[in-house]
Amino acid sequence: MSKTTPEWAEEIARRLDGLVALRRDFHRHPELSFEERRTAEIIAQRLHAAKLEVRTGVGRTGVVGVLRGDRPGRTIAWRADIDALPLSESLDLPFVSATPGVMHACGHDGHTAIGITLAEMLAARRREVPGTAVFLPPRRSSAAPSR
Repeated sequence: MSKTTPEWAEEIARRLDGLVALRRDFHRHPELSFEERRTAEIIAQRLHAAKLEVRTGVGRTGVVGVLRGDRPGRTIAWRADIDALPLSESLDLPFVSATPGVMHACGHDGHTAIGITLAEMLAARRREVPGTAVFLPPRRSSAAPSR
């Protein structure tokens, strides 16, 4: 396994505050499954701004972003759930859920913020990227075809 180069480590450090702020924003504004309209809008805006190919409305509220690197290579994917859970949050923090009875309790807010930041980092270095990176929502069991 290769190590993170100093340039990438610096890039990560430069984006860390923005990543944390995005995660806290998602945490403050959780949305239940199939209701993630605000979350999907933010994801789509950020991916469009990074010049990825973007498809919205996937499985109702999912967003798919495709980044084609300038060098030949394989395709990889980053998958992140974006929904919250029907639970009440009892923390006393500035970014506590503002939606009564709904909270991000299992890391989806963090996974989504990381995925967006990763997409932005790769897009900024597209010339160095071999292959294609696809950022996608999970397969939703209720959207699966019946057997």
